[in-house]
Amino acid sequence: MIMSLKTVVFVDGQNFRHNLRDFHFRSDPPHPNNPEYRLDEKHFRWQEFFQDALTKFDDVTGWDHRLVRVYWYYAESITPWTPNLWRAQRIVEEYGPRMPELTSDIVVEKAHDWYDHEFRRFHQLRKSVFEEIQQNTNFLEFKYVGQYVVQPFRPYRLEYDYDGNIMYQGTQVGEKGVDIGIAVDMIAKMNSFDVAILVSGDSDFFPVVRYLKDNLKYVYHFSVGRGVGQDTQYFSPALRGVVDCFQGFDELELLSNYVNDHSGIPPAILDTINTRAAELERILDEEPLLFHSEIEPLLN
Repeated sequence: MIMSLKTVVFVDGQNFRHNLRDFHFRSDPPHPNNPEYRLDEKHFRWQEFFQDALTKFDDVTGWDHRLVRVYWYYAESITPWTPNLWRAQRIVEEYGPRMPELTSDIVVEKAHDWYDHEFRRFHQLRKSVFEEIQQNTNFLEFKYVGQYVVQPFRPYRLEYDYDGNIMYQGTQVGEKGVDIGIAVDMIAKMNSFDVAILVSGDSDFFPVVRYLKDNLKYVYHFSVGRGVGQDTQYFSPALRGVVDCFQGFDELELLSNYVNDHSGIPPAILDTINTRAAELERILDEEPLLFHSEIEPLLN
């Protein structure tokens, strides 16, 4: 009798979110009032996604993997708002020659408006998306560590719009401390699993991957990619050289099997997604029989 390998999935949330949002669509024919539509976490059926991911590893290794839990990580907090009058004045000095009406008070107001939008979006994502995913997906838990860092007084965009109004965007630095939290959790839980699967990890995870392997744990990497067959370009490829096994869903698999038609995607965008899937299927049919033969060595 072959024993099941206890398997825990660790999802680097922001990294994975960037990967998912790389799948973007416009209605056909394009319409100026229909902006580009990007997919994200709320648009997929995660129960089937993770179960089928394990099936891929079953097939390539010949072992049975039993899903214990999926841990999905995001930042716990956002940078607190702090007015910075010195930085506001520096912004006025830099942009003033092109925007003569700009004052430090206007900069502070615009920076606060931008920060308030980021603050509300950050908390709404957790309440309206992550909590719903957790309720609808067995064996999945969102964990919140680290901080989402923003810099309201470091302009990413400061210019006039078509109507002559000032457009202001601060800088989204990204998450800090989340990768450390994931690594700490992986080590703390290592006696409770046989296999750890990293989803969309980057090179920051090299040390923890090597540590787990040195302690005789299997470490896999799972990703998604654009394209199909031999031309699939998987995201976050850095870990493939150090993990024990790599697998992923190509674009056809992702769009055909795991998009949630009831997640609020506009009908015109769903039509575009289906058209794209049909195009990928045609490309795959024309490809030599070598497609999907890319399998990473089991042990590195």
